[in-house]
Amino acid sequence: MVLKIKSEDLKKIINHCLEASPEECCGLLIGKKIQDEVIIERVKITKNIYPYDKRVGYVVDPLEYLEAEKEAEKEGLEVVGVYHSHIGLQPSPSMRDLEQAIPGYIYLIISVPYTPTFRAWIIEEEKKTFKEEKIEII
Repeated sequence: MVLKIKSEDLKKIINHCLEASPEECCGLLIGKKIQDEVIIERVKITKNIYPYDKRVGYVVDPLEYLEAEKEAEKEGLEVVGVYHSHIGLQPSPSMRDLEQAIPGYIYLIISVPYTPTFRAWIIEEEKKTFKEEKIEII
């Protein structure tokens, strides 16, 4: 599978991550799945409502998630994934990420505060692990 994302959307995500640092941030990836591609049409910045130390965890606000689903449906799109930041860590899924992952969703992880790097992942439900996906900036 290939994640296709516009340069301006990726910049918006990275800026959100940098602004939120030293806390993790999160948002939604809205688009469509076509064969082996996940095409991001837009991103939605959301609040991180993680009830503990936001430097090490995130939770997307469920009300914002529901709102995004409704908006996407009106546009013939869907919520296809989530992005979030890792503070001072590699852009690889943590055990907590694995425990909370929704099968079929793309997870775009951005590493900050160093030079921002990013990688995309999808959960392999039967193996209870993540598989790295390709990213194409369009």
